[in-house]
Amino acid sequence: MTFPIVDGLRSIEFGVPGESRARLINFVINGHKRATAGLLSDYDRKGEPVEYVGECLAMTGNDGSHIATLRVTRVVISRFGDVPGEFALAEAEGDLTAADFRASHSEYWTRAGETITDDTAIVQVYFDLLSHRLRALQASDAEWIYRACQDAEIQRWTTVPRPYTLAHAESFIRDKAGELTAFAIVHATSNEPVGVAGVHHIRDGVATIGYWVAPWGRGHGAATAAIRILATHVPRLGDSVTLRAVIADTNAASRAAATRAGMTMGAPIVEQCPDGDQLTTGVAYELALPASRSAN
Repeated sequence: MTFPIVDGLRSIEFGVPGESRARLINFVINGHKRATAGLLSDYDRKGEPVEYVGECLAMTGNDGSHIATLRVTRVVISRFGDVPGEFALAEAEGDLTAADFRASHSEYWTRAGETITDDTAIVQVYFDLLSHRLRALQASDAEWIYRACQDAEIQRWTTVPRPYTLAHAESFIRDKAGELTAFAIVHATSNEPVGVAGVHHIRDGVATIGYWVAPWGRGHGAATAAIRILATHVPRLGDSVTLRAVIADTNAASRAAATRAGMTMGAPIVEQCPDGDQLTTGVAYELALPASRSAN
């Protein structure tokens, strides 16, 4: 595993470059691989903290590109001799038992020059494959952003210009309309862009986010995945302890996405939100960020 930052996330690489990496990536995307193992000493050498539950990682391919995003669900540090069969099955690399895991991984790490004993500290990382990933906006995104912003729902719940022109989309890609950051939301397997998510600003430790999903991308968890990814990304932008989304009280779909991402209703606020040509009460949904990870 290595840890360069890709699309605002720590990256994760499987195996060694070439066929091995391609095979393991296929196990993640099209198979049942939902865990990976690393040497605790490797983290120490790289000066990197161990992954934490809820952290999103950019899985990269042989060319270093961000292929999909993984979200950590469980982390266990144990002796090599104590790695359970449960982990071997979740890792799904052909090891069906703990004994199989120990035999294959001892051989792999020994070839890499490591000395492996039963007492070697192993980091077991369990994860889920997210339905979507975030990537930087590109000039070629202007056309689909323009099409998406003709949608009545996007115009109802956001402050996009009306009428929305191709020039507006091109300008947004260049300067992000004053947003602190903005990303395209991309489907994990089709690579189709389906929406935009980003950070409005960070004030007094609160990172306020926004997101919208195009008509062709709705109903597949795009907004929820985007929120989860932003929760990992925003601490890199500045000191932040809380993720916040201010949502119109009448916007049931956006509120549901925030709830699915683990956000809860915060204290009452005075800020109002658009609902078509009217303004309505804004509801703050918040998620506490792991304070110890804010400097990662």
